[in-house]
Amino acid sequence: MKVISGVYWDKGRRTINQDSLMLAQVMTDRGRVLMMAVSDGIGGLSEGETASGYITERLTENFYNQLISLTVRCKGKKYLMKSILRCFYSINEELRRYGEEKGIKLGATISLLFIWKRNYLLFHLGDSRIYLCRRKKMRLLTNDHSDGRCRLTKCLGSFPFQYPDILYGKIYGKCGFLLCTDGFYRTFDSASIQVLIPEDIDSDRQITKRLCMLGEMAEKKGEGDNLSAVYTVI
Repeated sequence: MKVISGVYWDKGRRTINQDSLMLAQVMTDRGRVLMMAVSDGIGGLSEGETASGYITERLTENFYNQLISLTVRCKGKKYLMKSILRCFYSINEELRRYGEEKGIKLGATISLLFIWKRNYLLFHLGDSRIYLCRRKKMRLLTNDHSDGRCRLTKCLGSFPFQYPDILYGKIYGKCGFLLCTDGFYRTFDSASIQVLIPEDIDSDRQITKRLCMLGEMAEKKGEGDNLSAVYTVI
């Protein structure tokens, strides 16, 4: 399974970047294993950058400490799902305790994609997004957890644990997965989709340049939020 990837991370017009992202992959005896995620700190609460950074750090640790081993031992999606869910629960508890100790509320969105043997598992809380790009079309795989007034209804943070949306799927043919925060996707249009056509991309450098192009286009259209994205073509 050939994989090419790129990332984009920019604070935009904000003084602090409250977005975090991660992209990790390992070649094992059982094939390539890949995980990517984006997390956007909730701006209306305290220390959004702390929440998003802690989430991606812990997920990266879980990838290397548990998920790789599970795939090498040919454990199925049930075991992988349980491992990621336990990690989500642990993160939420740690953020809850941290918030109580400091007397603050904090939280962040999380959109995660784990890929192995042309299978994928998706975990999602909040209004960051995951898109599937294939055959010149872009399909949204996640639902925004918001009330329509820019207020989140689900996240990871200093609140009671909320069960994430989980989706399992198979990967057919050449396709791309885009994970991005709301600052990156809010100004999307038909031209944006054309930039990310998987069949037209053949290198990591090309992906990075195209993500930068979309980020710059968003800022020119007036986007003032942090902008973060991970794009992988398989």
